[in-house]
Amino acid sequence: MSFNETIISQLQFAQWAAEKNLDGITHEQSITRPAGGGNDGNWVLGHVIAVRNKLMPAFGETSVWDDARNGAYVMPSTEDMSQRASLDELRAAFTTTHERMVAGIARLDDAALAQKAPFSPGNNPNETVQSLLTGIVVHESYHIGQLGMLRHTMGVEGAIRMPRPATS
Repeated sequence: MSFNETIISQLQFAQWAAEKNLDGITHEQSITRPAGGGNDGNWVLGHVIAVRNKLMPAFGETSVWDDARNGAYVMPSTEDMSQRASLDELRAAFTTTHERMVAGIARLDDAALAQKAPFSPGNNPNETVQSLLTGIVVHESYHIGQLGMLRHTMGVEGAIRMPRPATS
């Protein structure tokens, strides 16, 4: 399996897990903040989209949001909901960014992967598109796992259940 195929496979799993974690969630539930602080589900999903938007031009794809719309979903989150998107808009943007990411990554060759990344979360001056993509899938896994945990904050049962092993 090539690097591109591996990253695409990981993004496809993340897309599936996010859709499962968002299943049955309303917009009102998505903006429920956890007790004791932390980000709500609306912000978490919007943050993943905002990061994808920053990355997509590196492989010839167009962002779904402009900088102003991304701004509501960069660190730190706030309780100001005036710039936030509805959960339906977020779901649509998440699907569109997924489709564009997969298409763009599929076209990358070794030379494109070795190019300097458009940004580096760790301020690594040697960050490449390939190393950034490797980090992006970890970033998405982290946040999509948060969506699963936030279901409980929203008062909704968990969405992804693993079968219990048979006992002997």
